[in-house]
Amino acid sequence: SRPPGLHTVQRLYGCDLLSDGSVRGSFRVGYDGRDFISFELGSRSFVAADGAAQITKRKWEHDGIEVERLTNYLENSCPEALRKFIGYGREVLERKDPPDVHVSGYEEHGILTLSCHAYGFYPGIIGINWMKGDEIRDQETEWGGILPNSDGTFHSWARIEALPGEREQYRCRVEHAGMPEPGIFAWGEPGNGQCGNWACGNEEFGSVG
Repeated sequence: SRPPGLHTVQRLYGCDLLSDGSVRGSFRVGYDGRDFISFELGSRSFVAADGAAQITKRKWEHDGIEVERLTNYLENSCPEALRKFIGYGREVLERKDPPDVHVSGYEEHGILTLSCHAYGFYPGIIGINWMKGDEIRDQETEWGGILPNSDGTFHSWARIEALPGEREQYRCRVEHAGMPEPGIFAWGEPGNGQCGNWACGNEEFGSVG
């Protein structure tokens, strides 16, 4: 018998899906921080850790109810739940939402400021670079960081200052896992042949949907 007063019972259920499609499962009970009784899927019997647990073992194996309940849970319910959770994780891990890219610009005091905005992308890793000709101009570029949207996607931007007469030389390069290849975007130059599968847009914006 156990001494009167407060005691702690801990129960641990678990199952594993093995690569060959089989299931491994177990149930363990601890009493006051010590092993008490355990059950392994397929054994249809309990392992008692001490004399007191032998009483529980005999009762549970005699009436068979606990054996059937645990077997059903470890063989069916637990693996089903595990497969569902794996699916949820895969959806998140494999989710790739490409960015909508918009290029804009404005001229003030003889300086042309070009902005390249990327909206609604996931995961939140993206490369946005301004190019002058074929050269990436990171030293002159200002980035806005990668910021979250309310729907779980992200947005970001990159800005660069240029001379108005050199506007034609600047392109925005965007690289993201949701895009089959990096996109090259220009301001106000539709159909210039530099965007590959990605639309350059109209007179005001370069965009990709």
